[in-house]
Amino acid sequence: MAKDLLFEIGTEELPARFIDPALRSLKELAEKELKNLSLSFETVKTLGTPRRLTLYVAELAEAQPDRTEEVLGPPKQVAFDAEGKPTKAAEGFAKKQGVSLEELRVKETPRGEYVFVEKRIPGRKTMDLLPELLERLVTGISFPKSMRWGVHTLRFARPIRWFMALYGRNVVAFELAGVRAEGVTYGHRFMAPDPIEVDGLVDYVRKLREAFVIVEPEERLARTFKEIKDAALAVGGEVLKDQELLEENANLVEFPYATLGRFDEKFLSLPRPVLITAMREHQRYFAVTDARGELLPLFVAVNNTKPDDPAALIAGHERVLRARLEDAKFYFERDLKVPLAERVKELASVVYHAQLGTLYDKVKRLEALSVWLAERLAPDKVEIVRRAAFLSKADLVTELVQEFPSLQGIMGREYALLSGEPPEVAQAIYEHYLPLHAGGELPQSVPGAIVALADKLDTLCAFFGIGERPTGAADPFGLRRAAYGLIEIVLAHGFRFSLTEAIREALRLLEDFVSWNEELVSEIKKFIGRRLEGALVNRGIDEDVVRAVMAVGYDDLVDTLRRAEALARVRKSADFPALAIGFKRVMNMVKKLDRELPFKEELLVEEEEKDLWRAYLEVKEKSRPYLEAGDYEAALREFLKLKTPIDRFFDKVFVMVEDTALRENRLALLQRIAKLFLSVADLSYLREEAAE
Repeated sequence: MAKDLLFEIGTEELPARFIDPALRSLKELAEKELKNLSLSFETVKTLGTPRRLTLYVAELAEAQPDRTEEVLGPPKQVAFDAEGKPTKAAEGFAKKQGVSLEELRVKETPRGEYVFVEKRIPGRKTMDLLPELLERLVTGISFPKSMRWGVHTLRFARPIRWFMALYGRNVVAFELAGVRAEGVTYGHRFMAPDPIEVDGLVDYVRKLREAFVIVEPEERLARTFKEIKDAALAVGGEVLKDQELLEENANLVEFPYATLGRFDEKFLSLPRPVLITAMREHQRYFAVTDARGELLPLFVAVNNTKPDDPAALIAGHERVLRARLEDAKFYFERDLKVPLAERVKELASVVYHAQLGTLYDKVKRLEALSVWLAERLAPDKVEIVRRAAFLSKADLVTELVQEFPSLQGIMGREYALLSGEPPEVAQAIYEHYLPLHAGGELPQSVPGAIVALADKLDTLCAFFGIGERPTGAADPFGLRRAAYGLIEIVLAHGFRFSLTEAIREALRLLEDFVSWNEELVSEIKKFIGRRLEGALVNRGIDEDVVRAVMAVGYDDLVDTLRRAEALARVRKSADFPALAIGFKRVMNMVKKLDRELPFKEELLVEEEEKDLWRAYLEVKEKSRPYLEAGDYEAALREFLKLKTPIDRFFDKVFVMVEDTALRENRLALLQRIAKLFLSVADLSYLREEAAE
């Protein structure tokens, strides 16, 4: 009879950011392990708080199913004599396998006829399998960082303090790192620390809730949101929406209890981002706004306990926040004494990288590359771009940004405006850091997008130039993020330029620090290309379509996207699969040619090759304006008209004839057809089954 498994790993407080990934890891590991052991189950669920990671498996089978196994023995000619009687070899094999001679069978194998026996292997009981299984689960959970404690060799995110392991109502005999599994869990560290006996998942969740532990992550998140919302509503305010902060707070506590605090109204004179960051970054407090979205001198804090005297708790929060805001106000006022442009020279004393000079060196490169791009992409914005690039890193030496690094760019915009810089320049300073993460906000202004593009391109070329390439697990300089950001900016703004030329220009500006050649240009381009492939697939374009268009080039990223989108639409046409097959036959004939062969129309002999030549000329002429305009869908639909002539050509014309002139002329014709198709994509990369 199937029973439920309830397994809890009790720990010291886990970092909030570790919890959700650990629960996903635990669930995936459990499903994989159970399937590998052939143990049937209904569902797998994980729950957790900062002090526990819990696995629940519903209807876990009591044992593995029995199975049969074929054990191969000696060859038939060795196992039986000429009269068909068992030999000593057969008797020895039967004895070793614990079966009678009558149970031996003969089967045909690739090596001939062999004796074999079918053995029934009974499945092991789940209770016997669980100790080793649970150990693999504990040691298999992945964490960003792990530690050892005491004399134990086990590494885990935080020290393990207890295990609860119940299969049905029975405790699993499991021990690891000096901790033996029991049949009890524990409530809130301060408000209900006593052991609790549980009977199944529902009882577990209910009793922990009574012991001030909300173990269901979704329930705890909802309760946290309700707590902070109600706290703000009590004074007619609204909590500033911040999903990331909400999720972090929900994973910092076992029993969320929100309190509303106040701060001096004088701090409202600080820029809005400064106030929000000071509350958010160090204290994990929520800002509160009025109905118009204006900040109020209020904040909401999420606590892990509900004290007898909330006033004392609130006073503590207010005291800590006041100190943070006083610091922020002091730094802000000090920063305002120096105009932003005057801070640029201070960057010369800040090392960007030991092999790449200072931040001032970075800014001079960024300024030159930004102008180079602007001259090609937005000539009317060159001076705005130049000024924004020059000021882009100046806020890094301000005291406020040094105290709150996440305000880089944000304070650059604020200080630029307060220094009298044009709004376009200020906005570009902020936007040049975007996107901050995959799927994040992109620069909206053209100057901001150009400076952001230049910044990411310089970063990629600089670190590739000194040999600092990302590895499988490590990317300390965020080069993958830079490449993805570059691609998304280019595609979002429709910037048309040569990626190869841009990389060369960035490397030319790095010549004081980096020696480069065309091989390095190609390597950087290929690195960006691999990210481009992922970006196009993420837009819903099939992988083989992406490979087909990128195979003929991706120097113009926007053009690559347009070709991919057009091919994805046209391949749904009824005639397209046959055309793709025909193109593959064309490519198979010409791909090994090392030069472009001359073509002479007078050497055409067969009617089918003459028809193909005429069809090619017509399609080439009609598709030219579409190709020049970038209307690749229309061009591909013209290409579809070549389906029948190509099919007839291959059906009736033998290409590889002995006559050299005739053979090369036919290959030359196919070369020209291939070249026409390759102006859009290499259709030989398309899966035939996907095209049908």
